[in-house]
Amino acid sequence: MSIRINTNMSAQIAERHMSANDAAMSKSIERLSSGLRINSAADDPAGLVISENLKTQSQGLNQAISNTQDGVNMIKTSEAALNEIETQLQDIRDLTLHAANANGNTQMLAADQAQINQALSSVDRIADNTEFAGRKLLGTGTGNNINNVTFQIGANALQTATFQINGVTDMHASALGVSNAAVAATSAKVTAGAAVSASGVSTDEILTVTGALGTQAITLDHTTETTPAAILTKINAQSANTGVKAYLTQADGTISPFAANNTVLTFESVDAAGNQATGANKTIVISSNKAAANGSGIGTVSITDTGTSAGSYNVQTATSSDFQSLIASVDTALASVNNLRVNLGAFQTNTLESNLNSITVAQENIQSSESTIQDTDMAAEMVSFTKNQILTQAAQAMMTQANQAPQNILQMLKG
Repeated sequence: MSIRINTNMSAQIAERHMSANDAAMSKSIERLSSGLRINSAADDPAGLVISENLKTQSQGLNQAISNTQDGVNMIKTSEAALNEIETQLQDIRDLTLHAANANGNTQMLAADQAQINQALSSVDRIADNTEFAGRKLLGTGTGNNINNVTFQIGANALQTATFQINGVTDMHASALGVSNAAVAATSAKVTAGAAVSASGVSTDEILTVTGALGTQAITLDHTTETTPAAILTKINAQSANTGVKAYLTQADGTISPFAANNTVLTFESVDAAGNQATGANKTIVISSNKAAANGSGIGTVSITDTGTSAGSYNVQTATSSDFQSLIASVDTALASVNNLRVNLGAFQTNTLESNLNSITVAQENIQSSESTIQDTDMAAEMVSFTKNQILTQAAQAMMTQANQAPQNILQMLKG
């Protein structure tokens, strides 16, 4: 055994082990304090890359779950609105059935019509106001309804689902074909015009048309608008505001073979004395609720003469009713609503909710894998910490002993 003073190798060895044990104990303290096994890339470079990729995927799936739930909520919002629209259409159908049995009772028909008008307003209001996160769901045109809405339902690019349907998605009454639904009489009145030409002869007439949708004053200038076609054009230009549309019959005044429910009106131009002008008959077919260009309509149109001053019209009035056609129109509208509801429900169940179940499980498994790599095993780390703590204390003790060894040389020198 040799004893040296200048270099105490035993103390250096003890100090080296004590430093290593202290570093290991510090690492254990860091892991136990943070709960993470990897606190820097130096702890496990390969493990860090894997865990970060798993973390990105896990966070992406969390957002995809949220997106999918938003999609489900959007579908539910649409379907709740569609349920209310369907209720309104069913009410219109029931009121039409009731009106069909009124046998011309004007009070009953007027009461039914008032409720139908309210129901139509409700349908349009629901279509206008139904939205989710600022997007219209049942409105008109691209971007204003739920058709072609794309949902990001995955954690990666191109993992999307788009709702698409071949059918009516605009739920306004006009798009459903029932905007002019009427079971009661619609009226139009002819009123002499007040316009005066340079010669002092009245040349303009005002045809005031009142229909299910409102009243419009239509000015006719008989210096230019002297044919049935011209008058028809002026009336039909306001159809969206009145609910009254005109159809021409044959030029000789006889009636075309239209459906029996048409209203036939003969407009006759008269002079200042109220005498019919020669060859001035203008026969027009008006339907309060047109269904097609063949003149099919529902309801009654009546026109009354309010004067015989120059250029006004005497009117022959006829009435029409076609409740069965209106019932068929409402049934078609109900089928359109149900078609959209069915497609929305299938998309919710088979696409969104199915995807939600799938990615929720995937997210759990990915998070578990990330935890295995990234998180500290607290039990194992406590064992390591305790071991390193004991070894550090032992190294300190041995270093003390190693530092005592040179003291033996003094004893030898005192000898």
